[in-house]
Amino acid sequence: MCDNCAFPSEVKEVDVSRHAKLMISLLQDMQANDQRTTMLQLVEKMKVKQRELGSDLKKEEIEQLILQLLLEHVLKEEFQHTAYATNSYIALGPLAKPILQGKKAVKLEIYSEQGNKATVRSAKRSLGSSGLELKLDELRKELSSVHGGILPHSILSTQQISLLSSQKPKSLEQLEKVIGKLKTKKYGSRILEQIEKYSDFKPDDQQESGASAVKRSRTKKCSEDDA
Repeated sequence: MCDNCAFPSEVKEVDVSRHAKLMISLLQDMQANDQRTTMLQLVEKMKVKQRELGSDLKKEEIEQLILQLLLEHVLKEEFQHTAYATNSYIALGPLAKPILQGKKAVKLEIYSEQGNKATVRSAKRSLGSSGLELKLDELRKELSSVHGGILPHSILSTQQISLLSSQKPKSLEQLEKVIGKLKTKKYGSRILEQIEKYSDFKPDDQQESGASAVKRSRTKKCSEDDA
């Protein structure tokens, strides 16, 4: 049920060793100055610094690279607990040195949109066209903040929001078919609550329409009684 299956596309493997080295160097400099960075902040710093390489990765691809390096223990997450939240920071992992020394290459699988551009663009554009999609977008931002500043897209992708808005699942089992077991376990109750809230909500024009209908019905009844 991942985005790559829902929106199949061509895959190409790209050598991003230079980007990985740049990311490690950035983190080394920050740690030397006793600074910390969240994943979102690291993405923004990479967007600026990677221009020196003459080859830009898209924001989503930088996020993908960070996640891959986390899984490969090149980077690691460090958590800081406060009275109100748990913050997550990106730091150098135990396997960062071989990449920095050029002893290990880093390859990234990049998914192109060939053959499915219209479908993906339509899914992205639809985020602003549905009230429920806007509510789900707000929810994923809220959850990302609560869960230590992880990327909102990691909680619900744009495609998943579009599917949830059209299908409106009413149970955890139905929800699991759209977003998978892990996300359902973590965020399922909040997502279903948001969908149910929106389904029960009536826009003002519908309420006014309903009120007018009741008023007409009462007027008709009074006329009949007078007759």
